[in-house]
Amino acid sequence: MERLESLRKELACRRIDAFLVPRSDGYLNEDLAPADERLHWLTGFTGSVGLALVTATRAALLVDGRYTEQARLECGRHLDILALDDAELFGWLRTCLPDGGTLACDARLHSVEACDRLQAMARQVGITWSETLDNPVDCCWRYRPDTPRSPVLPWALDYAGISSTEKLAGLTSQLRDAGCDALWLPAPDMLAWLLNVRGQDISIAPLPFSCGLLDVSGRLQWFIDHERLQLPEGWLPSSVSVCPPQALYCAIAELRGQSVWIDRQSCTAAVYRQFQLADCSIHEVANPLLLRRACKQPAELRGSQEAHRIDGVALCRFLHGFYEHCDRFRGQSELSVVESLERWRSLHDDYRGVSFDTIAASGANGAQPHYLPKPGKAAKIAWGDLLLIDSGGQYPQGTTDITRVLACSPPTGRQRYLYSTVLKAHIALASCIFPAGTSGQRLDSVARQALWREGLDYAHGTGHGVGSYLHVHEGPQRIAPHASEVPLQVGMVTSIEPGVYLDGELGIRIENLYEVVECESHPGFLAFRALTLVPLSIELIDRALLSEDEAQWLDDYHSRVCLTLAPLLEPDVAAWLVRHTNVNNLQFEGK
Repeated sequence: MERLESLRKELACRRIDAFLVPRSDGYLNEDLAPADERLHWLTGFTGSVGLALVTATRAALLVDGRYTEQARLECGRHLDILALDDAELFGWLRTCLPDGGTLACDARLHSVEACDRLQAMARQVGITWSETLDNPVDCCWRYRPDTPRSPVLPWALDYAGISSTEKLAGLTSQLRDAGCDALWLPAPDMLAWLLNVRGQDISIAPLPFSCGLLDVSGRLQWFIDHERLQLPEGWLPSSVSVCPPQALYCAIAELRGQSVWIDRQSCTAAVYRQFQLADCSIHEVANPLLLRRACKQPAELRGSQEAHRIDGVALCRFLHGFYEHCDRFRGQSELSVVESLERWRSLHDDYRGVSFDTIAASGANGAQPHYLPKPGKAAKIAWGDLLLIDSGGQYPQGTTDITRVLACSPPTGRQRYLYSTVLKAHIALASCIFPAGTSGQRLDSVARQALWREGLDYAHGTGHGVGSYLHVHEGPQRIAPHASEVPLQVGMVTSIEPGVYLDGELGIRIENLYEVVECESHPGFLAFRALTLVPLSIELIDRALLSEDEAQWLDDYHSRVCLTLAPLLEPDVAAWLVRHTNVNNLQFEGK
């Protein structure tokens, strides 16, 4: 592969034996601007998580379980496909490098936690670790896109629910209580939330690239080009100073000897080394902003509910068209589904674009949990297939994320059995009540039990936090086997998305977003309340496999969908929705 060979020549000039290429940027974003898609440019891999390792003679791509099959299809001819695991990485590397060989990384693209961990492992196996402050990939990348510079706009207080002055005061108070002089805010989504601003430096997340330093007096240095700001007079508190990005290292140097709060998971190794050079005393604890942001304000939750009503209307119109005219979709490309969803969502004035690239996976493509159809390579929708659609929208009111599976013909008994089993897994967690203080890690197996009983499982987490008109993946909470132990708390928003993936056959995932609420019947316990308002696929549900409680959950959910959305829909779409959900005791005329 020409690009790999070009990088190898550059590495040889630098006397580097092996080089790591993560899917990351200088802010450790999950979603990247085109200028930062180094991993995709080098390997062709289109997944959201991956790490390439390039030596003089061989190259490997390390991915998690969601992308194993996808990586083989996209890159298997040129790269060895490995599990995203440190032991796997160094086991492979020892077969390629001589003793004392050099393994290097761009310290701007890795967290300090990752770099320190890899350095320790390299030392154990006799490999020399090296960190650079530039990237050899960039020297090979001709016609690399420009760095984005979108305008920075206000995010209305009606949606945010709390002013940036109040947010700054809360963080400053925590900083004072911890005995720290400063807090490092490394990520664009942190500053967007803190200052109630939004941008569009990433196509699928409304973020302006920036970072900040907050000191114990309440002064915030915001590192962003001033000319990008299109904010009303007085929008920023007087305690905020707008500084050019290139002034960051000088600002760090001025903190010499002071105590700085740094989250090792979100701080790049390059920046961390600057704090070390300034002889700062580092308070290494999770960033306090994350938990404050995760517990949504009432205004944010109202906005999320409105965003899901808007999105639900668009999805119902799409589903009505699909079910009423399924023959028109059969034979078309998976991309026709992507285009159709985009048309329906874009009818609303508040639609700001997708919250992630839409997954439309027909038949065996559904077995790749994060498959993306591409022009010239997308499959045709065929009779007998299941069609998995995972999509979401960005609205000023909030961010949505939903997965539905549709039958492209009368489903088989096996398809109904598998779908119903995934539905049972979804309901098990969605209907769960749990004591306050319970983490997502402890809840993960609640969903998996229904699948484990059938000898099934899935190689991804069960749920992730979601931002308020921000990232569709937001921490610190997660529902997964090996994840954050942060307890779920009232006001958090999370997905629930169990699935089944059978290579060469199909994929099934059912995903809704939920708000964490207090359980009305049991003080001290919490529960989930659905935000997503989109019907499930009745034709794929074998009600004989559902318990009485599960069937009641399904009927209650569909009743709520109908009661909320039918008055907002055209009469024919409202009538279809009632028929499709079998909510026969309710009558609607539509809008």
